[in-house]
Amino acid sequence: MFVASYNTLAQDSLNIFHPTKPVIPKDNFWRRVSVGGNVGFQFGTVTGIMISPEVRVRTFDQLYVGLGFTYQYFKYRDYYWDNVNKQYLDFASNVYGGRIYLRYYLRSLFSSWLGNIFAHAEYEYMAYIQPFHPDPYNGYIYDPYNNRLAPGQTTISYNSVLIGAGYSQPIGGRVFMDILILFNLNDTYYSPYSNPVFRLGVGVGL
Repeated sequence: MFVASYNTLAQDSLNIFHPTKPVIPKDNFWRRVSVGGNVGFQFGTVTGIMISPEVRVRTFDQLYVGLGFTYQYFKYRDYYWDNVNKQYLDFASNVYGGRIYLRYYLRSLFSSWLGNIFAHAEYEYMAYIQPFHPDPYNGYIYDPYNNRLAPGQTTISYNSVLIGAGYSQPIGGRVFMDILILFNLNDTYYSPYSNPVFRLGVGVGL
């Protein structure tokens, strides 16, 4: 025989007339915003380190728009040839700039881990200082393209268009980690990137 206590029956009656509803956070602007950033690295003949803080906002569906500031350090080993001292010279520089990107997650299509996959498209403007400037008559430094250069700083700016994909891994709460692989479509003489470009980022939703 089952005997229910008065307290149990009273609690059951409350649940019938006042059912508990899940608390759904309101969707406002700040809940669409997240902050974080990326770090990038590349080693070998070309050494590069990138730090890029960013802020992004979800516009509609799973499309995000992001803005970021970027700092890079890169070094090309044995990049120049010094024809006077008969030796190779490294090229190292600090780079500053900004970027804007679009990112679309597949959460509208998949409810599993596949929804954490995203497509990424980015425009980036960067500037850095080159330690030599072109001098076809008196230059004694040669770059890999056999251009004659002379000592003297020159500010170089360049534009990059990067596309690729990534995966967002939730860590806990509103904290997540992004892993990206990108390709630079504007790989020019002045670009510090060597395809493919790998990035690792961490973000926090507000």
